[in-house]
Amino acid sequence: MAFHDVVFPEEIAYGSKGGPQFRTTIVTLASGIERRNVEWKRVRAEYDVSHGVKDPEQLSELRDFFYARRGRAHSFRFRDHGDFEWFNQAIGHGDGTTKEFQLIKSYEPGPFQYDRVISKPEQGSLQPVRVGGEAFVENGPTSNTQERRVQYTVNYSNGVVKFYTAPPAGLSIILPYGRFHVHARFDVDTFDPTHDFWNYQSWESIPIVEIKDSE
Repeated sequence: MAFHDVVFPEEIAYGSKGGPQFRTTIVTLASGIERRNVEWKRVRAEYDVSHGVKDPEQLSELRDFFYARRGRAHSFRFRDHGDFEWFNQAIGHGDGTTKEFQLIKSYEPGPFQYDRVISKPEQGSLQPVRVGGEAFVENGPTSNTQERRVQYTVNYSNGVVKFYTAPPAGLSIILPYGRFHVHARFDVDTFDPTHDFWNYQSWESIPIVEIKDSE
């Protein structure tokens, strides 16, 4: 199994249904009191893109994509049209030692905040990271020591931001804007469209699930 760095056809993905999913086991005692056990600490999204197939050309494109991924075998990038952007996202604070920071997206900032790990940022979509209000340069020049201090790289396969020099202690690290994909795979090994009319087919259920890269 491998990750194929390609995007599921976005026009087909538009019109899909689905979103984040947790797994919680609930046991109701004889008294009516509940006991809830959180089995998944991290979210895993599920989608169905069947409503995104609109014409024979798109179904042919989907067939090609399915063949190339070998069904469930290989993963890919998927755009969730309902949730694919960051705005002024804090990804950490400098401590003078740490050089690597994982991209995240936070939901409901505050005491109950949930931080979603983002492993597949979209190439070319990220505005310059700001450290303590200063805009840093991604993959900038490396000719002298002073310039190296403001440089960083982004790994677009795992979502890790790596600084050449650790950000100073106490400074916030902010990503002003960026877009991301969901790391996903097909959840079916059979391509079984229905022949609705002459020279026209549709696929009633196209399940896609998110892959959790790590805990």
